Amino acid sequence: MNSPLHSPISRRRLGLAAAGAALALAGCSTRADAGGGRQSRTVSLLLDWNPNPDHVTLYTAQHTGAFSRAGVDVAIHNPGNTADAAKQVSLGQVDLAVSYEPDTLIAVAQGLQVISVAALIPACLTSLIARKSSGITGAADLGGKTVALSGLASQKPSVEYIARKAGVDPATITMPNVQQSLDQALLTSRADAVYGAFRNIEGIELAEKIPVTVLPAIELGLPNYSELVIIANPKRLHSDAAYAARVKAFLKGLATGQATAIADPSTAVAAMTAPTKGS
Repeated sequence: MNSPLHSPISRRRLGLAAAGAALALAGCSTRADAGGGRQSRTVSLLLDWNPNPDHVTLYTAQHTGAFSRAGVDVAIHNPGNTADAAKQVSLGQVDLAVSYEPDTLIAVAQGLQVISVAALIPACLTSLIARKSSGITGAADLGGKTVALSGLASQKPSVEYIARKAGVDPATITMPNVQQSLDQALLTSRADAVYGAFRNIEGIELAEKIPVTVLPAIELGLPNYSELVIIANPKRLHSDAAYAARVKAFLKGLATGQATAIADPSTAVAAMTAPTKGS
C-alpha cells in the first residue's frame, strides 16, 4: 500500500474504495458530559494499515472539514501491529478503530469489548496473491507452499478452510507472519503467495512489478463479508454519554465524507495525497 495517488490507476483505486463504502450509523446518545462542562471533541481513530485508498472516506471527511462540522476533531493513528485494533478499543486506549469483520467477531468471542458501528468497505477484498512462478492457480495448488500472512486472527483459519475445501492438508502449508510486509515477502521470494492482501491495492501494485495471480477469497470458498468496519467499545457507548455522542458525530462526518468522495473524485485524490506521500 505504498504508491502515490497521482496516476490514473490510483484514481481507479479511489473510485473502487469510495463506491464500496457504506455507513451503518449507530444510534448513540447525544447528552453532554456529566460534569456539565464543554464536551470533548477529540476522537482517536486507529487504522488497520498504513493510509491507503480504502481509507478515502475517512481522509475526505478530514480534508473537507466534515468531521469538524459534525462536532469532532479526529486524530488518525497508524497501527504498530495489524492485530492491535480490538484490544486497544476494548481497553479504551483508542476511541475507534478500523478493523475487519471476521476479526471483530473473533474478538467478541474472546470477550473483548468491541462492536461494529459502521461498514467502511462492505465487500470482501482479501485475496490470495501468488507469484506466477509458484505455479499456484487455485487452492488445490497450496500443498507444500509458503503463504505469508499479516498476523490477523482470521487469516490462518481461513487459509486452512480454503485448503481443506480443495482437498489439501493444511499442515503441508507453511504460514509465516510477516506483519505489514506482505508485498516484500512476495517481491523477495520469501513466500510463494500472500494471504490478506487486497485485490484493489496490493493486487494492482504487485502486478505492476512482477507477474502475479490474484485469487479473491470469495472465489476460493469463503462467504462474502464486510472487509473493513469501524469498531467502538459497547460498554462505553452505554455508560459514557459523551463518548456515545462523539461516535455519533464521527459517523455523521464520515457519511458526509463518503458522499463527497463519490461525487467529487478530485477532492478524494487531494485528500489522500498528503497521508500517503512517502509511504
